[in-house]
Amino acid sequence: MRNRSTGGALACILLLGIGVTGCSSGAPVSEVRGSLTAIGTPVQKDPIGAWSNAWSKDLTATSLNYSPDGSNVGLTALATRQAYFAALDGPLSPEQQNQTKDVCGPAGAFSVPVSVTSIGVALNNPSLRNVKLSREVLAGIFSGSITRWDAPEIADINPGTALPSDDIAPIMATEPSVETEAATKYLSADAAWTSGVSATWPKTENDNAVTVKKHSDLADKVDKTPGGIAFMDLGSIGSRFETALLSFGGGYVRMSKDSAATAAQEGSTRTLPTGVEFALPETSEQGYALGVVGYQAFCSEYSNHQLSTLVKSWGEFVLSPDGQVTSAYFANVASPSEAAMRESKKLIDTIGDAQ
Repeated sequence: MRNRSTGGALACILLLGIGVTGCSSGAPVSEVRGSLTAIGTPVQKDPIGAWSNAWSKDLTATSLNYSPDGSNVGLTALATRQAYFAALDGPLSPEQQNQTKDVCGPAGAFSVPVSVTSIGVALNNPSLRNVKLSREVLAGIFSGSITRWDAPEIADINPGTALPSDDIAPIMATEPSVETEAATKYLSADAAWTSGVSATWPKTENDNAVTVKKHSDLADKVDKTPGGIAFMDLGSIGSRFETALLSFGGGYVRMSKDSAATAAQEGSTRTLPTGVEFALPETSEQGYALGVVGYQAFCSEYSNHQLSTLVKSWGEFVLSPDGQVTSAYFANVASPSEAAMRESKKLIDTIGDAQ
C-alpha cells in the first residue's frame, strides 16, 4: 500500500543517492550539526543504517554512530547519558520512563513506533510452492507432533497440492529474541500451542529439529538443511527462500511489503504519558500481521539547543515520508499506521532543551 507521499519520497531517495540535499524538514540546515550516539536492538540495525545514510547525505554536518547491543542496553545508555536515543523492541513502560528523568528532564523520555519488521515462515524444500500452513499445523511442527511434509494435517489445507514425503526440520535460535516472541505469540492464538508466549523456543520432540545460537544464523542454517523451516524476518528471507502462506483470520496471505503495509494500516494506536504505542491487528482479511514493532526512545529535554535540534532533526526524518520510504526500500521494513506516525510526530515536535 502506497500513500500520497510515496512518489515524492522515492524521488528524494534518488536525489539522496547522488548527494543532492533538501529532502528533510525542520530546522535550517545551518543549525543542524553534530554527531549522535545511539544504542539498542539489533532488529533496527538495517533500518537505522538506511536512515543514517540518507539523513547524513541530506545534512552533511551530521553523523550517527549506532551500536546494536540490545534493547535493554540502549535504555540504560539513554538513562546514563551514554546515548542520545535508544532503539527498543517495545514501548517504554512507566518504570522505564522514571529511570530516565534525571537525564531527560521532569517528563523523562518517551517512545514512538518507527518500523514494522515482518516475520515470515521460510522453507527449504524445492517441491513446496504456495503451501499454506495454519497456526495449528505450525504448532505441531514446532512442538514435534507433525514431522513430515505429507502429513494429513498439511494435506487437508492444501488440497490438490503434491506434497513431498520428506522430513520436516524445524530450525530455532536458542538466544532470546523479540522475533521468537512474535512467532510464539502468533502460535498462541491456537489451542494446539500450549507453550505460551516466550522469547525462547521450548524444547521440541522432533528428532530432526536443529538449533542455532543466534537469530542471525537462521538463514544459513535453513539454506543448508533439506526440509528446513524457520520463522525469520523479511530482510533475512529476501528472495532466498520460499515462504508459507499464513492466515490471520481470513484467507491465507503471502508475506510481502504490500501485505505487511495493509496489516499495519489496520493496527491500533494509543497515546500515553510514556509515548505512542502501536499494535498490529490480531485479525486481518488481506494483511500480513506477523511482525515486530520497533520503537525509538528520546528525551523530552536535552542539555542544550544544538543537541535538541540535532535529535529532533533525526526523529523528524525517521518519521517523515522520505525516511519511511528509505527504510522500506533499503531495509525491507513497513511503516506503522498513518495515525501512529501522526501522533508520533507531535511528540517529536515537543523535544526541547533545558536552557
